[in-house]
Amino acid sequence: MDPKRKLKGMLARIFSDAVAEESERKELADYLGSGVLTDAEVKEVIADFVATTWKITIADGVVSDREKDRLREIVSVLALSDDALPPEWRAALA
Repeated sequence: MDPKRKLKGMLARIFSDAVAEESERKELADYLGSGVLTDAEVKEVIADFVATTWKITIADGVVSDREKDRLREIVSVLALSDDALPPEWRAALA
């Protein structure tokens, strides 16, 4: 499987329930630390994941509390800076 595709699938699975368990965090850290992807590739995949996640979140025009929890967990676990997020995402969590 393509390493970038594997990472995107892993991100989707890890954050699907709005909680990244310790084992999932370790799995992600191990994969990111494996060197299979360059830093630029990781940033590209994460940017795509963020954009896709936001599109799905706002599809119904409402950001529920559970969706906010998921967005916060993504920001926390991936250590995303404000400039890595769509402005609307930042506003939804303000």
